[in-house]
Amino acid sequence: MKITKVIFDIDGTLVLLPIDWSMVIARIRSEENVSALTFLGFIAKYHGSEVFWRIHRFLESLEINAVDRLVILDNSSEILRKLCGRIDLGFITMQSRSAAKKVLSKLEIDKCENNLGVLSSREDAATRVEQIAKVLKVLNANPKEVLFIGDKVLDAVASTINGINAIVILRNLKSTRITDTDYIDEDLEVLGIPIAHNLGEAIRIAKEIYRISLD
Repeated sequence: MKITKVIFDIDGTLVLLPIDWSMVIARIRSEENVSALTFLGFIAKYHGSEVFWRIHRFLESLEINAVDRLVILDNSSEILRKLCGRIDLGFITMQSRSAAKKVLSKLEIDKCENNLGVLSSREDAATRVEQIAKVLKVLNANPKEVLFIGDKVLDAVASTINGINAIVILRNLKSTRITDTDYIDEDLEVLGIPIAHNLGEAIRIAKEIYRISLD
């Protein structure tokens, strides 16, 4: 089935925001009665709570300030401009909505006629699984016609749960071996999720497998 919509994660997939995550984690752990060990774990456990909004506002300020110093990955702005006008493009992120919009403006994607915008952000959902589910509902899209491109194994799992296609970009992969008995590439192959090492390769895979044309 032909892909009609491509949804991208933002930070880590298209750009890199220079955030001191060790400081963010320290801020999270300084909160009373918070048991989360990681950022995404915190969001999943405490989404919508008072402590969530405190951390959200703290991090949002860091994110917005970081946009001016972001690193554009794999010439993503040019790649997205080539896709623009040929297929609907949407974006989901675990960053704040305001920071995500600022990133897209910096990439000049906000000018794209097929830009669906920031479809889901940290404010909207506790996990990537929930984000994708909400996006599918809002777009009233056939999951088989949607491709998600992210940079985490979690993105592959969330896509599989929601029945959409996915490509995962694993940059600077040191080894596919996680433990003595587990390999990332094997796990993703079982799920039917291709691995790319950069955004350009992800788009080439999309052209070959999902018939997305840039020509």
